[in-house]
Order: sequence, then structure tokens, then C-alpha cells
Amino acid sequence: MLELKGGAPKNLLIVVSLLLVAVAASFYLSYIEFPAATPEVEEASAAAEIAPDELLGMNKIVVSSGLDALQLVKQRHTGNIEDVKEVAIVHYMKEDGLLTLWTTLYQNETIAWDENEKMVIGMRKWGGNWSSDLKEITVAGKQVYQTSSDGVSYHYFWADGEWVFYIIPRNFSQEEVADIIGAIP
Repeated sequence: MLELKGGAPKNLLIVVSLLLVAVAASFYLSYIEFPAATPEVEEASAAAEIAPDELLGMNKIVVSSGLDALQLVKQRHTGNIEDVKEVAIVHYMKEDGLLTLWTTLYQNETIAWDENEKMVIGMRKWGGNWSSDLKEITVAGKQVYQTSSDGVSYHYFWADGEWVFYIIPRNFSQEEVADIIGAIP
């Protein structure tokens, strides 16, 4: 082994040099501000406001909005949730039925459309009923995706301007589903 002046092994000098570089880098990085990994969602919720106050005689119940809603959405998805400006989860209830509506606002129409299509791609990759039951249909003049997680109950989602809407109607007729989709901006 080579030794330097004073008998210090060369390997020790390399280790000390690396430690000094690591300490300097950690001090430097502690002063840099990195963007948050989670997008900031505005608490004042246009996402809750865009949901109709009433659908088919059912009153709007805002379950969650803002950061809380974003966390709930992330818990229910396997893919990345990106570029969200605002999000809300809303319920409408009737005696024997429940409608869940997710409203998501994006920065612009292109991002909303891209995120909607990413959901389609994700469902196709996931497989099962999500993929085999996935189809694009026209409902109330809107291009809507319809899918099912269990082959029995259906989910519907679509992009409209800078918004993406996702509904799960439970115990509603096809005519009622069409009326609901038509009533959501």
C-alpha cells in the first residue's frame, strides 16, 4: 500500500476527502428549495361549486374537497395523480340509490384531456373488468367512458374543458344516468 507523507494510508485520505465532499453537498442541498412532490390544491373549492346543487331531486352533499379530497383520490388510484388544481368528492342520495361524483379541475383543457386518457390507459393495463368493460359511448351529447370494476355496476368519466368528471351511480336507470351526465357541466 502506498503511504503519503507522515505515514497516512492513501485510502484514508480518499475516505476523508469523500466525507468532506458529502458534508459540503448536504449543507448546499439544505439551502435549495425543491418543488413539493404533491401539487398544491386550492382550498376554496370551485371543484365543489361546479357540482350541481341538485340532481334528479337529490341535494348535493360535499364529502370532501381540496387536499383532503386529493388524498382520498390518491388512495383509490394506482397511477399518478398529476397537475390537479382542485378536486372535490360529492354525493347525491335518494331512498334506494347513491351517486358519487368526483370533480377535478386542471390547469387547462389539454391537461384535463391527457389525464382523462391516462385513466383509460391505466384501466386497460390493470385488466380484468376495468379493461374488458371499458368503452367509449355518447351520453347526453358527451363522449364518455363507461367501465365496471365488477361487471355489474358501471362507472362513467369524461373530460369537459379543463374539468374531468367521474361518477358511480348506484341503483339508477340508464335514463337517469343520461340525465345526470347531461346535468353535469
